[in-house]
Amino acid sequence: MLPNQKLCESYLEHLIDVDVIDTAAALHALNEQRAATPQIGRLALERGILDMKQVFAVLRVQADSGLRFGVQAIELGFIDKDQLDELLAAQQEARPGIGGVLYDLGYVRKGVLQKELRNFLRKVEAVLV
Repeated sequence: MLPNQKLCESYLEHLIDVDVIDTAAALHALNEQRAATPQIGRLALERGILDMKQVFAVLRVQADSGLRFGVQAIELGFIDKDQLDELLAAQQEARPGIGGVLYDLGYVRKGVLQKELRNFLRKVEAVLV
């Protein structure tokens, strides 16, 4: 799991702990965030790293191997580790923030999100110091 995703999940746990949202809202927001995050194959197509034939080849083999798309693309020799890292960074950058997702879904007001983000960051900082 990427560090940013772990931090996002910890923030959701915080929001649940302080009774801002419930578990169902957190799961709904995570699902919506995931759905709004571009897939690696799509990003590779958009950036000209892979063509459609290569994407379909990865998907075909991936169905049997169970590997993640990027790992499978490396194993097939279509991309290298640096290209996968670039795609993962682009994917992370394009992922909508969980606070924005919660707000858009109508679970939390912006002021509450801002206040609780400050509280959460104070807790994280206290652990790190």
